[in-house]
Amino acid sequence: MIRISTDSVYQNAVTNFNNMQAEIANSINEVDTGIALSSPSVNPAAAAQVLVATQGSDVNTQYGVNGQDASGALNTQDGILSGVTNLLQSLESQVVEAGSGALSNTNRATMASQFTSSLNQLLSLANSEDSNGNYVFSGTTVGTQPYTATPNGAQYNGSQQTQMIQVDTAQQLPVNGVGSSIFGNITVSPNVYFGIANGNNTSTATISTGTLSGTGTVTGDNYSISFTSPTTYNVTDLSTGAVVSTANPYTSGGTIAIPGAQFTITDGTGANGPPATGDEFTVQPGNQNIFQVLTTLASALNQGVSTSGDQTNLATALAQANTSISASLGNVLDARDQIGNSLQQIQSLSTVDSTLNVSYQTTIGTLQDVNYAQAISQLSEEQFTYQAAQKAFASTSQLSLISMLPVT
Repeated sequence: MIRISTDSVYQNAVTNFNNMQAEIANSINEVDTGIALSSPSVNPAAAAQVLVATQGSDVNTQYGVNGQDASGALNTQDGILSGVTNLLQSLESQVVEAGSGALSNTNRATMASQFTSSLNQLLSLANSEDSNGNYVFSGTTVGTQPYTATPNGAQYNGSQQTQMIQVDTAQQLPVNGVGSSIFGNITVSPNVYFGIANGNNTSTATISTGTLSGTGTVTGDNYSISFTSPTTYNVTDLSTGAVVSTANPYTSGGTIAIPGAQFTITDGTGANGPPATGDEFTVQPGNQNIFQVLTTLASALNQGVSTSGDQTNLATALAQANTSISASLGNVLDARDQIGNSLQQIQSLSTVDSTLNVSYQTTIGTLQDVNYAQAISQLSEEQFTYQAAQKAFASTSQLSLISMLPVT
């Protein structure tokens, strides 16, 4: 015989009712919130998949934000370079105008002022800041002003590396520029210094093209070699005004050195062949920046034309300026092409990011969201079962042996 105590019956009933109430409460919560996967314990495998998909979605969303930031920075940079493009194109026309033989020295001085004004405008554009106060063309050193004015134009102070931003799992894009590659790097002669004899020299001595010597540091500055006698000369850095060396002995065809480069001066033929006192030669690097170019041109125009030698010097300066401005414009257009390519990549990646985000959200929704038809049906079934169990327990709990006796 099995004995079931009254306490056990009631305790089991309470436990069963509590369990059914918990299931009903869980179903009601699912219907109210729309979330079936309320905790990892409900479905550990699905919870793990949701975590992976959520992390992927978060990373993908961050790439999208990075892309928008990069797009804004690149558009800012391109807007500035658009102004630089217009200014350089205007300068090309002005150089042609400055070569007119009809100009007086007063006219040339006026044009020199215009070139100086253009230099200052370019310097202002090169030192542009973005909306966050960061310099656009200083490379990774965004807090450092890219250019400072010097007697010979301007000097670059930024880094040679551009600031990068991650826009995809395996792709980074530059978000600012390196000023030296945009406003400098005017390659007239790669790794070469070119020498120019002053048009007022009285001798027929010639200067060779300079080449890198492999010793010392190439400064990129302009230099002058001025003869203090037919056998001695001084070397001066025209970019800084510093005297490099004095009373150097001259030998025809002998090596003349400047920091990082070397060249030769050779006697001409005849009585006026050797260099004379007062003769001067200038040495310019193959790579210059646009600020040096405009400063040199303004100086040549200010000097005026009094002799045929002056005319030769001015013609040489104008020809070099025309070539250098064209090269500088090429650098700017190359930079704008790269910006355009980057913006296209960002646009393509944005489309991919949107597709991936939809995929991630679909996966998360499939694993986590409630199937309302199924949830409501299950809730109805649970509530019906609970009510039936209540009625059944209420009926059976009132039964006893006494209640089975016939009434007399």
